Amino acid sequence: MAADIISNMKTISVAISESDYEAFRKAAKTGDRSIARLIREAMAFYRAQRIEARKPLTMVPVLRGHRLAGALPRREELYDQIFESKEKRV
Repeated sequence: MAADIISNMKTISVAISESDYEAFRKAAKTGDRSIARLIREAMAFYRAQRIEARKPLTMVPVLRGHRLAGALPRREELYDQIFESKEKRV
């Protein structure tokens, strides 16, 4: 089973900051797993939450016979606006 997992993986090289490396090293040690495994888990989580879970805003249903007035903003742009306005209030 482990050999099958390894044969289906791609090797990558990533340069990261010393602080990120140290944080992942500590988290991996605390969780009793390798840094590589922790990074694979983090990438899988990011993929599920940020890549696959997102649907284009153009998929938003509209009333029959109506068209969008213009191009919709990207989700990231909306989040930036939301969090920017919250930061200004604080």
